[in-house]
Amino acid sequence: MSERATESVLRSPGIPHLLTVGAFCFAGLALLLPVSPAWAVAGGADEFGAGLVTAVLMAATVLAQLCVRTALRTIGWPRTLALGALLLGLPALVQSLSDHLVPILVTTALRGAGFGIVTVCGATAAAALAPRGRQGAAIGLYGLAVALPQVILTPAAPWLMGTFALPAIVACGVLPVLALPWTRALGRAVEARTDGPPTQDGRTGHPAPAATVLRRILLPLTVLLLVTAAGGAVLTFAPQFTSTPALAATGLLALTATAALARWGCGELADRIALRPITALLASTACAGLALIALAVGPDGETVLPLLAGLLLLGTAYGGLQSLTLVQAFDLAGAEDRHMTSVAWNIGYDAGTGLGSLALGLAAQAATFSAGFAVMSAVMAAVVLAVLLTPGRPAGRTAGDRPRTRSRTRRSPARPRKLP
Repeated sequence: MSERATESVLRSPGIPHLLTVGAFCFAGLALLLPVSPAWAVAGGADEFGAGLVTAVLMAATVLAQLCVRTALRTIGWPRTLALGALLLGLPALVQSLSDHLVPILVTTALRGAGFGIVTVCGATAAAALAPRGRQGAAIGLYGLAVALPQVILTPAAPWLMGTFALPAIVACGVLPVLALPWTRALGRAVEARTDGPPTQDGRTGHPAPAATVLRRILLPLTVLLLVTAAGGAVLTFAPQFTSTPALAATGLLALTATAALARWGCGELADRIALRPITALLASTACAGLALIALAVGPDGETVLPLLAGLLLLGTAYGGLQSLTLVQAFDLAGAEDRHMTSVAWNIGYDAGTGLGSLALGLAAQAATFSAGFAVMSAVMAAVVLAVLLTPGRPAGRTAGDRPRTRSRTRRSPARPRKLP
């Protein structure tokens, strides 16, 4: 990876603000993702109530993602970003005042709405602010900025809950509010690059219908859905399929740290090499990692080294494919459909996380965790074949590029020669 190339992305207007906003906002999310359900249990909720907290968070996130375009049209980028940070952060202070389930669910829904705004705006901004030819690098850096809080806070959450009072930890979920000083500059930078809200970008033509956009980006969305399902299943059930809290924390650290580095590195690679071969390679890596995990978590207890090796392989694919599928989706959809692509990608990510947790939970209840991971590995093998066999669009020929290319190369009709 070229340090000069990374520096050129960091010097691009708006990129430092994007990385700062993303880091603060995702820190608030990563901290409370395991803590809010524990806070509900401390107040008397059962396991269903604790699971309902996460379900409400994801549902509110998806609903808010569908409304981001309307917010951008109505109040513009700076205010929409500020609204997202406030909704994600401020309800944590209210949540810390009561451990009853209903107030926790209400404040979690508000936080989910803020998270939905931040995720769509963040992915769209990363593509819009990227220097020419460096979209993958910008997406990779953004992915690293939002993944690092998970690397630090997700494995640390059990230790924090055992060391400090739960209300104090919940109140620390206000971290996204610290992003407010950078939201205005970030919003203005995006508007300067896109000439205003998405519908006013006259340089890239009219957005295509949603069905058309989804058809173009179906393959990268499918890959994303399945790899995030695998990652979400591990993040949810690691304490259940490992024998000790220390092993669970080590496994989660292996997954999240590897994913953060791979998300950054594969973003850099996306600007330099063909995307289909590396996508197939990473999907194969996920398949192998899931197979190792399935072998390691038998009914007689886990085998540590194969388990950690499987988590490292899965983490590489989990992080790398997040960047690659986002780059592919933007490339296939074209600049005029950037916002719709961001919404679809983020919904795919959140849906995959939820469905993976649900599927592995059902598999463990009906059979074993090992059987669930084995099925996931088989499904991922089918994805590898789909990536290899699906015809790809020629490099550099996106939907937004073709009309402009044709206008430059079209010849004018021949005129009849004048007779001497």
